Amino acid sequence: MKPFFNRSWVSTAILAQPSIIEGRIQKGILILNYVDEVLPDFPEIPKYFFVVERRGWNGINRSHRADIKLIEDLSTIDEARNLFPNSILLDIGPADFVDQDVFRPVGQSSDIDVIQISCWSPRKRIELLIAAAALLPKRKFIHLGHFEHRGSTEEQAYRCSCLELAGRIAPNVYFPFGSATSNHQLPGGKQDINNWINRAKMGILTTRAEGINRFKMECIAADRPVLVPIDAGPTTQKHINEKTGGLFQPTPRELAEALENSLNNLGRFSPRDYLIQQSGLKKSVNKLQHAVAELCRREGFAPYPHDITWDGRNQSLHWGEKAFQLLDSTLSYLNKTHSKLNCPATGPSLEQS
Repeated sequence: MKPFFNRSWVSTAILAQPSIIEGRIQKGILILNYVDEVLPDFPEIPKYFFVVERRGWNGINRSHRADIKLIEDLSTIDEARNLFPNSILLDIGPADFVDQDVFRPVGQSSDIDVIQISCWSPRKRIELLIAAAALLPKRKFIHLGHFEHRGSTEEQAYRCSCLELAGRIAPNVYFPFGSATSNHQLPGGKQDINNWINRAKMGILTTRAEGINRFKMECIAADRPVLVPIDAGPTTQKHINEKTGGLFQPTPRELAEALENSLNNLGRFSPRDYLIQQSGLKKSVNKLQHAVAELCRREGFAPYPHDITWDGRNQSLHWGEKAFQLLDSTLSYLNKTHSKLNCPATGPSLEQS
């Protein structure tokens, strides 16, 4: 039985347009999820683009038609290597592209102890944060919430339940945008988010099920340690170690003890140093550019001639119908332009060859 597929789940970004070199098309670079589901509607994508598959959740990247796979869940990398021997696998995911030049310490004093940024969803277990805060009445907590589904009835109801619980047992949890009814009322720019993170001494995730978590990486880039629940998946625990934070049992008491211990020993962490050495935008883009250079070599071109960049954030992607509109308009233009030049394609995509 074919799994259910929703067009609204699709996201894409064009990192580089194709070019003409010696009468041949040198492919551009396209970030795309659900590659196998999208390509039947746009069969000429492999003619014009190297396809980079991004995945946002635990589990294996399953596309057969991606040239490069960003492996978010490192526990699957051996299986992916066996299943897709012709694809280039990179041990990075979208959150690894965090822009460390924007997300950084800014030298201001922290007037908050703990910050959490998450959507209003029961899977985020915001009530766990509230219950732990109730056990630490002298500590100051802040939660910035946004809407994953445009402020649906369920999201609004969950938000109201969290605000009610905090008002009843944990007045030391503050919700600066708790009355917002849409994401348009929230801070969304990278600099704004960085300023909020810098107001806190550390970050926290309480999520049960999670995919890419940029907030975690943005905290680490800003030199703030992060605590993550031990029952979260490998994508959520990725990059969490003794330098960047720690794991906790998902109970209010265990979380409160982990928070107090971390806050009393902030000097033992060095999250930004770890990120600069192991991850971040510059290292991740360098890995991606080397992979593209290898694909160019396979097709008889010199290494890719243009610098590329991508910060991995949702705001840098086109989603749903806008993604399909972008692909349709781009391919229509390329077909029109290159048919006039009578340029041959560079060959089929890797998994088709």
